[in-house]
Amino acid sequence: MNHSQALKELELLENYEFDRGDAPARLLVHLASNDSEIVLAALRASVSYFGLPGVWERIFDLAANAKDEEVRAIANATLWPVLQDGAGWDWNPEEDETLDPEIPAPPEPLVPREIYELTKSKLLSRVDAHMESMDVRRRCLEALGHIAFLPEVRALVLRFYQEAPTVWVKVSAIYAMGLTEDDEFERIILEELRAADESVLAEAIHAAANLRMEEAWELVVGFVDHANEDVRFEAMAAVGMLAPLEEVDEILADLTKKHRDPRSQDAFEIAAQTLEERRLEEAGDLDGWRMDQVRDEIDRLTDTSIDPDGPGPKA
Repeated sequence: MNHSQALKELELLENYEFDRGDAPARLLVHLASNDSEIVLAALRASVSYFGLPGVWERIFDLAANAKDEEVRAIANATLWPVLQDGAGWDWNPEEDETLDPEIPAPPEPLVPREIYELTKSKLLSRVDAHMESMDVRRRCLEALGHIAFLPEVRALVLRFYQEAPTVWVKVSAIYAMGLTEDDEFERIILEELRAADESVLAEAIHAAANLRMEEAWELVVGFVDHANEDVRFEAMAAVGMLAPLEEVDEILADLTKKHRDPRSQDAFEIAAQTLEERRLEEAGDLDGWRMDQVRDEIDRLTDTSIDPDGPGPKA
């Protein structure tokens, strides 16, 4: 199989257009490729197949040992499903005073505790490993953001934000803030909605949408026609989650008439999906599906071509 055929197969895998029985074996073949572009594409696709045999183990190995720095960085970021699902091992619902006692406790995580603990331990050691590149370390922080309710991880996120040596480290810290409800995180995100740097601004909009910070809408609405493509994309995608429900249909209709390019259409699709989720929850459907982590997957794992010294991230 040549380069283009491999990328096409991975596209099919990522879009669920592949026989799931054959998926693990094919994915593992591509994850073992010597071609970094193929491995990066395989990492993007792997999020959909994380629980299948051999996939986690291969990504875990790439996160620690891949020679290509970009592969190592993205492999660490790709470990987020382990922390997202396994977070329940560290979260005690009985101690969370914000929970409605009438809502049943969440089920036990699907991720085995030993895998969750090992992944958490490795990411925590790697995020502060000064022999590792900062790009890899910031990607570890992004994965750890899913458990930023833990005091040690929360402190890491704040430290990386406050001491960020580059704008990209600050972007990663803001991304991590957008994964956990926290008063200080939300205050910072609101402040960064006034950021001069467009990469930081785009990430702050994304974080505000993920946290459903409806109070941010009065600022976000001003960015739906922003000149920067990434800022505009995030603002348009945020409409479904942040705009007042009584106005959201009209806002989306007006925007879809003005912006017909493919990237804007992607933003509108996200807005429509999150709006459906929001309406289900407003109607009291607690079983309604959630798009938050789907957005995280799309926005964080499709930017593997970013040049840290180049223009803003592809959201």
